[in-house]
Amino acid sequence: MPEGNSTTQSTPLNLWNHYLGKVDPPLFWATGITTLLAVLYGGISPERFDTLLTRLQNWITVNFSWYFLLSVAAYLGVCIVIAFGKYGHLRLGQKDDRPEFSYFSWIAMLFSCGVGVGYIFWAVGEPILHYMAPPYLAQPQTPEAMDVAIEISVLHWGISAWAVFALAGLAIALPAYRLGKPMNVSISLYGLFGEKIIGSRLSQIIEYLAACATIVGVATSLGLGIISINAGIKHLFGSGLSAFGMSMVMLFIIICYNLSAISGIQKGVKNLSQINIILAFVWGGFILVSGPTVKLLNTTVNTMGGYLSHFVQMSLWTNPQGDSQWLSWWTLFYWIWWISWAPFCGGFVARISKGRTVREFLVGVTVVPTLVAIVWFSVIGGTAQHVETQGIVPLYEALQSDMGSGIYVMLSSFPFGNLLNYVILLNLLIFLITSADSASFFVAMQLARGTYEPSALLKLICGTAIGSIGLVLLLSGGLQALQKASIIAGAPFSVVIILMIFSLFKMLDHAWRQEHGLATEPARASVKKEVHPLKDNSDNPFPSPVLAHTQNM
Repeated sequence: MPEGNSTTQSTPLNLWNHYLGKVDPPLFWATGITTLLAVLYGGISPERFDTLLTRLQNWITVNFSWYFLLSVAAYLGVCIVIAFGKYGHLRLGQKDDRPEFSYFSWIAMLFSCGVGVGYIFWAVGEPILHYMAPPYLAQPQTPEAMDVAIEISVLHWGISAWAVFALAGLAIALPAYRLGKPMNVSISLYGLFGEKIIGSRLSQIIEYLAACATIVGVATSLGLGIISINAGIKHLFGSGLSAFGMSMVMLFIIICYNLSAISGIQKGVKNLSQINIILAFVWGGFILVSGPTVKLLNTTVNTMGGYLSHFVQMSLWTNPQGDSQWLSWWTLFYWIWWISWAPFCGGFVARISKGRTVREFLVGVTVVPTLVAIVWFSVIGGTAQHVETQGIVPLYEALQSDMGSGIYVMLSSFPFGNLLNYVILLNLLIFLITSADSASFFVAMQLARGTYEPSALLKLICGTAIGSIGLVLLLSGGLQALQKASIIAGAPFSVVIILMIFSLFKMLDHAWRQEHGLATEPARASVKKEVHPLKDNSDNPFPSPVLAHTQNM
């Protein structure tokens, strides 16, 4: 709602606040100009743009592979220590707060805001490609390679990825819900800097890195989705999309997810996420029942055992004596991609997790999606391997020609396969909409200084920026350009996550002491004042999210 009385003059500043809300101008313009320059450079000179991305990507992966592998392992270790330690019972909010969303809606939104597109895109591709050329543990194209290939796929989409999101989300949610602070990424460092972090230059730098990483990370997901949609159209109708056609599809998706973002979380994201999960399990269940069911069930159990047995070795494998190209394009790419998604997925998961305990939050965000990944890649990937090794359809050949075609080619061997391909296209489209919808909402939250409900116009601007970057990356270099951009955008944020860890432990310790009567009186008074604001002081550039949420109801 616009502030002030009806007699306020329509100055440019008032109009700005009326339509965009309380946006942080330096952050808004820095993010906007960076995005615009990338779009213009990539659109005018795509070859030079791709060359620049290649040089930056090579420098990062060659020199810092060890650092990113250790970092992600450390993130997971921290999550385990917190979840099963003395802080696990603490609630994200006050003692009487309860979750806003049901378990089903909550889990559905986790997938739709994060990795749903990748689960469709890579569920066939990774188990086949790693089977043909496994990096370690097995000889290519052997029964052992089949097991290892699926384990590697689960490694990339399992608990390590979700630990990155969970850690960032917890660091954001704790001060937001327990102390009534604005829900932006920089507030995750409240434990280190206290009130000084709010509105500081450091906070603006962190929000800028978070916004840029989110825009590029989600743009990568959109690009992967467009590749898969194009492959599906080509498979069904015999001819793929031109550059203009892909642009039109991207424009359609931009319009859809902007409309969804404007409608809000309760209507847009939640409902679409639930539809999406149901669709995915319908066609996934069809494959399980129609395929080699017993073999797939055995593969699922076997994958779980192999994943647990080889987890440490796979997570820390750097291949110091050989060529690290595989590592750069697979595990390292994924780890940095997840880091680039950390502010977005972490911030969005924090937004939908009020009222849950720390243990419930961490286990729900890490373990549940990992179990789903084990089942999903075992069923879809195991079916793909069966189809390939039995000579039913040439999947590997199809993937070499078009990486997005795997799922469609595989289903061509099933009864009603073409009909199911239409369902997958719809499923993929909704996943793209919900992912970009959530990202638009999150970036707008950052630019609006952590407000819980950013303005519709601001969400529209952020959504358009994400789609534009995705299209430019796709047209300038395809899949490889998308991967390079994610690595470059995500790398700097790994340092912020390390700071989050130290901040998080300080905040958890204070909250634990407070609940056990060990906190100092000044700290208690401060918390009480912050959690129960009575009004929005005019000299406070960050209005209380509790009050802002009430005003928007």
